[in-house]
Amino acid sequence: MATVLDTVFEARGLTKTCDMDEVQVHALQGVDLDLYAGELVVLLGPSGSGKSTLLNILGGLDVATSGHVGYRGIELTEATNRELTECRRNYVGFVFQFYNLIPSLTARENVAAVTEIAENPMTPEEALTLVDLADRMDHFPSQMSGGEQQRVAIARAIAKNPAVLLCDEPTGTLDSTTGVVVLEALERANRDLAVIFQ
Repeated sequence: MATVLDTVFEARGLTKTCDMDEVQVHALQGVDLDLYAGELVVLLGPSGSGKSTLLNILGGLDVATSGHVGYRGIELTEATNRELTECRRNYVGFVFQFYNLIPSLTARENVAAVTEIAENPMTPEEALTLVDLADRMDHFPSQMSGGEQQRVAIARAIAKNPAVLLCDEPTGTLDSTTGVVVLEALERANRDLAVIFQ
């Protein structure tokens, strides 16, 4: 049984309501969640069920309409934009469906762009080796397959040594074989941090 010290995220009663023209859309309604260090959580549900909204709120990219989110005992619901930025920079890694790599930078340089602003990063070489891209470090995104580019995105996310990795459909644009390779890279990363993906 995990102790309080092992809790990475604690969410209670999270609600997110958006006004769309004259209609109110309830993206989240009363969500409770506890995420522990080293835990792998998969969010399943139909399109539009609020999975991405939940990840965005946990990661400080969006704010809930009501409820509360705590990160290791720090209340994020009332955090300022600056505090949320610090949390994202130092504690949360993101992997999205689209790789968002800088095309003019090599794999190593794409990862270094994040390590240069993080508090306690691993080297780009360590991160790329963790996702089995040691031999592709000096290749540009255009010289890599979709699966390799997504693994660079994972390396970039884990290189800052985050406590949690939030993955929003990381295999959504990949074929099933390549998707397995990407999931294996996420599994290796999960040995040291908490991972939520949908």
